[in-house]
Amino acid sequence: MFECRKTCNLCGSEDPKILVSKDFSDPCIWDFLDKYYEGRIDEKDVEGGKYEIARCGKCGFMWQTQILDDSAMGKLYGRWISSEESLQKQQNDTDLLVVYKGEVATFITLIDKDPDEIDVLDFGMGWGHFCLTAKEFGCNAYGHELSEERIEFARGNGIGIVEDFTEGHKFDFINSEQVFEHIADPLGTLKMLASHLKEGGVIRIGVPNGSGVTRKLKNKSWKAAKDAIHPLEHINCFTHKTLKRLAKEAGLKFIKQPRIEVFRPGLNPYVKSLLGKHYRQRLGTTLYFKK
Repeated sequence: MFECRKTCNLCGSEDPKILVSKDFSDPCIWDFLDKYYEGRIDEKDVEGGKYEIARCGKCGFMWQTQILDDSAMGKLYGRWISSEESLQKQQNDTDLLVVYKGEVATFITLIDKDPDEIDVLDFGMGWGHFCLTAKEFGCNAYGHELSEERIEFARGNGIGIVEDFTEGHKFDFINSEQVFEHIADPLGTLKMLASHLKEGGVIRIGVPNGSGVTRKLKNKSWKAAKDAIHPLEHINCFTHKTLKRLAKEAGLKFIKQPRIEVFRPGLNPYVKSLLGKHYRQRLGTTLYFKK
């Protein structure tokens, strides 16, 4: 049911500090799981497992030491998480479509080619809406996803599917949004993706920001929540520093973002642009890297 990861995936250190270690049946963990997955998960499904957060004393990377094995991961993403709710959330989030347009416009400014010459891969594409937006701009959009249900949905919308990375297809731009926090081997995965970037190609990685996690765990009243160390799902916890370290270990170079990706309603766009740019470059965990 569970696999154990005691070695730091980023630097290889084998002597992490354990920040918290509690059985999944502990009320401060189980109450969250039961409510979040709306009763679709049974306590027996996580029996014997521990929610354990480790922090590398060498590079600062944080991770869950006990993760679900492949069979249990299949249950998590195929049954415990509601596909219907996930799709409805994507389709009803009009702000998200605006965000995608900003992101696509941003990477087009980074790739010195006409849109119809740009090959784009969305790694962990979900239902394929980022790919659809890239297609609207004229790019050649492809997606990679583990869920067969999501693959068929995206394929039905005309998105090219990359199933086997041994085929050697290379891309000008790779997008990976809210994916690397879920992957058992983030460094190995990023090295693989880097090998599928064209020379000078760019990859964008967006993950939850774990900069405040250590402080939260020290709180005596701490309880599990949907955050950067979400039990079962967010098995890797990145900060600005450790995300850049991950990319460096994979042979990629951090590059500055040329412009703000999107303006959300509310704050004055000019002010938001200045604040957003400063935050992303110095503290954020949505970053661009170049091969």
